[in-house]
Amino acid sequence: MLLPMFLLLGISNVPAQVDPGQNGNAESAVSEQDTTFWSYSLRTSLTGSQATFRNWSQGGTDNISANGATGFSSEYKQDNFMYSLGINLRYGQSRIGEGDFVKSDDLIRMRNQVRRLFRDERFSTIFNLNFETQFDKGYDNPVPAEGETRNVISRFFAPAYLSQTLGLSYNPDRNLRFEAGLAMKQTFVQDTTLSTRYGLNEGDTFRNEAGFSTLIGFERRLMESIYYSGYAETFTNVNKSLTSTDVLFVSEITGQINRYISANLEFALAYNDDITDELQVKQVISVGFSYSFFEDGS
Repeated sequence: MLLPMFLLLGISNVPAQVDPGQNGNAESAVSEQDTTFWSYSLRTSLTGSQATFRNWSQGGTDNISANGATGFSSEYKQDNFMYSLGINLRYGQSRIGEGDFVKSDDLIRMRNQVRRLFRDERFSTIFNLNFETQFDKGYDNPVPAEGETRNVISRFFAPAYLSQTLGLSYNPDRNLRFEAGLAMKQTFVQDTTLSTRYGLNEGDTFRNEAGFSTLIGFERRLMESIYYSGYAETFTNVNKSLTSTDVLFVSEITGQINRYISANLEFALAYNDDITDELQVKQVISVGFSYSFFEDGS
């Protein structure tokens, strides 16, 4: 129930179109003026690869993969008030040889932020409400050896994370931002067989943590058709030592080859000792179809 609620909240923030003939010229003029406070964009992409080998002297294994992604963002600014919404959805599957299809990418992420700008607009108070989970089952052995069964280590809402942050933001320029504040973090694990894997007590489905959160984000157009975005985010539980701070670093470069074809490189590092003491690493390189349905209110 929580995910549909967030979707409805996000959709409700897209400005509605008003028929001038229904409400008169004065009211329609107000409506047209209000929409100028909004900017928004929607981008979708589809990438894939396929290889087949028959009597190939150097060997090789048949494989096929496909990945889809959607990114929606909107921002509202009027006077010293700002609201922004970002939704990222990703899902992909791949198959090697005659094995089953397993997911190769999987993400549901929603980020909401309300900002109250100070007289010096580089500074603001912020409230963040973020949600993250995945669509499908994940395995620690997606291609099991003969006689083995695949072990499920994640699924929809197992885990899912909801976080709230109240704090301050500093934006020295349009490309760089610093955020810090008091935070609450909730972990949901609807599959109780996975509870202990994500730091919950055996059989529990929910955990609440209080702490302190920081974020450093940077975005910049490197060249005419190459764009970089990255951020480092931390959460420190007040009941744990600083060495148990959760850390997430995401770096992404997107190159637009032409209107419909793009290339993307994503690199991510994560540390969360509730799950593992090892550093988690993710790298994705993709080339494929992409399209922007609307951008910056156009």
